[in-house]
Formats: sequence, structure tokens, C-alpha cells
Amino acid sequence: MAGNDNKDRNRAVSPRTTSFAGKHPELAKDTPDSFREAPPNRREFDHARDRYISLQLKAMEKTEAQRRGESERSGRSSEMVKLSKPFPELRPANEQAPIRQAFNRAWLREQREARLAELEKQRQREQQNAVQEQAIEQSKKSMEREWGRKAQEEHVPQR
Repeated sequence: MAGNDNKDRNRAVSPRTTSFAGKHPELAKDTPDSFREAPPNRREFDHARDRYISLQLKAMEKTEAQRRGESERSGRSSEMVKLSKPFPELRPANEQAPIRQAFNRAWLREQREARLAELEKQRQREQQNAVQEQAIEQSKKSMEREWGRKAQEEHVPQR
């Protein structure tokens, strides 16, 4: 069994039938031609039954920008919205110069600090490499001394 189509609010216009029986295909043959050919009347009824519903339906046909523009022109818009509405303005050149200079100084300071940090890391790496090279050299020398001593012990003539 089909639901009641009159409760469907998402529909743009009402069906072209005036009775529940006219909505079913097997019963639609019994509907007079005058009913089937009658123009839809739901929209006109909605506009005529209540002034506020009529205004609401007319507003729904407009875009958001059109509705907003009408409310601003009629004086019904919010004062807070008017105050927070941005109006772009170009700053004069002399007003931009201090801002640009402050940005450039901060950017150069940041770049300098980054470069100094990189140089400090590089210096620490070089010191670590130097310490490692000294340790390697010392171990090489001690190994050479050890090998030299072992070689002397092996090649010492026996008496």
C-alpha cells in the first residue's frame, strides 16, 4: 500500500489528482478527464492561505545573495553584520614600508640564527671526527708496536 502523498513535503507541486483513488494506476482510469487535466493548485493555495508562508515561499525562490541584499537595503539586517563586513582598502606606501622592514629584519635574523646553528653542528662534527681520528691513530700505533714486539720475539736468535 502506498503512503499518503499529501504528506510528502519535498514535492515541488501537489499531484494532479484530487482523490486518493486517482493516485493508484488501476483506479486512475475512473478519474474524470477534467480532474486529470486540471492545473496544479497547491502553490496558489499556499500563497493565498497565509501572508507569511507566501513571503517565505517567495524568499525560497531567490538565491542567498539576493535575500541578503534585500535585507540590507530594507534596513532589516543585523548591525553586527554591517560592522564586521570587510571593506578592502589599500595601505599607503609609507605605511607598508615599516611592515616590510620589520619582516625583512625578522627574516634575516632567522636565517642568521639557522646558519649559526648549522655552523655549530658542523664544528661539533669536525671535533668528533678529529677525536675519532686521534683514537684511530693511537690504536694503529699501539698495534704496530705490538706487532713489532711480537716480530722481534719471534726472530730473536736462540742460543
